[in-house]
Amino acid sequence: MNDNAMIENLLARLERLETAEAAREVTWRYANAVDGPDYVLLGGVFTDDAVLVTRKGPREGRDAIIEYYRTAMADPVARKHFVVNQTVTSTGPGTALVESYFLYTYAGDDTAILGWGNYVDRVRVIDGVGYIEEKRISIDVHADVREGWATA
Repeated sequence: MNDNAMIENLLARLERLETAEAAREVTWRYANAVDGPDYVLLGGVFTDDAVLVTRKGPREGRDAIIEYYRTAMADPVARKHFVVNQTVTSTGPGTALVESYFLYTYAGDDTAILGWGNYVDRVRVIDGVGYIEEKRISIDVHADVREGWATA
């Protein structure tokens, strides 16, 4: 391999690594924003044309996504998300697919919820910062821990 080819190869590898780190970082910003809730931070997580897909259907555009979260998180409960077991796949220069498991808790006067599921995020890096352009949320378990979650 000549020097130019080696440099091109190293630059491409560096770009993939930087994209992967930006993609991981945006998943942290997302969880932090939802836990707040911090709608300003949440607005900085998604692209203008982002799509969110949940069991309640799709939401298109950042404003519609933020409104969805304002409604979904209206209850005054403490929230905590844990994003785990991530895999990041490069899908092109400055883009990546992030697949994650997540766990969450909700705690309030009349609430003690434990849940988990999967996130699938398509991320675009803009000026070195990752933004979610598509997020798919699949919840496997959402259970009141006072009633038990380990049943079928």
